[in-house]
Amino acid sequence: MINYHLSINMAITLDGKTARPDGKWYGLCSPTDRTRMDELRAGADCVIIGKNSVIFDDPVVKLKYFQGNDPRPVMIVRSSGLPADRHIFKDFTDIKDRPLVFCTRSNMELMKESLSQKAEIVSLGNDDIEPEDVIAYLSENGMKNILLEGGPRLNHAFLSRNLVHRINLTIVPYIIGQRTLPAFVDGDLPFSQFDQQKWNLVQSRQIENELFLIYDKID
Repeated sequence: MINYHLSINMAITLDGKTARPDGKWYGLCSPTDRTRMDELRAGADCVIIGKNSVIFDDPVVKLKYFQGNDPRPVMIVRSSGLPADRHIFKDFTDIKDRPLVFCTRSNMELMKESLSQKAEIVSLGNDDIEPEDVIAYLSENGMKNILLEGGPRLNHAFLSRNLVHRINLTIVPYIIGQRTLPAFVDGDLPFSQFDQQKWNLVQSRQIENELFLIYDKID
């Protein structure tokens, strides 16, 4: 049995959206939420960042609002590549903590051409990357406390395989109202027996107009 702990960290609006109408998240989180995000990152061995977030939001993963060790950035890229000029590749340059990129055999050469000097590149499949293989590789390489900030589709991929132990959710005080924007989990089909797979609310904390929730999976 693989020994690991996987947590999701995500912020959503009052109407359940995870992005602004332009597809980005900037400006919706408060300094309190950013501090909490860094606190969660400081307790993780690695943090999985979504490909679209790297491309469109260019996030800073190094801790800025909380003292601690920086988690190693991990990305899952099933097709195409990533721009090499993003913060995530500039801020992590040490051979021990440089970003880890999982790709497929079909885009391995493309990834190596652009990122071989900036990231460790590992192929985990022919055309797809299984969440179980990601967890196994990370755990076997000493990264057992895993934080997922990958976005709605990656949330769906790991939750659908019953791989998530904890959900950290921030409710921010905005209502966007656009039906087509992504929700916390985005997939084509519902989870099987979703009403039998329950989560236990272990913490609820209000700070000003934001609500911070922690749910643990009930085995």
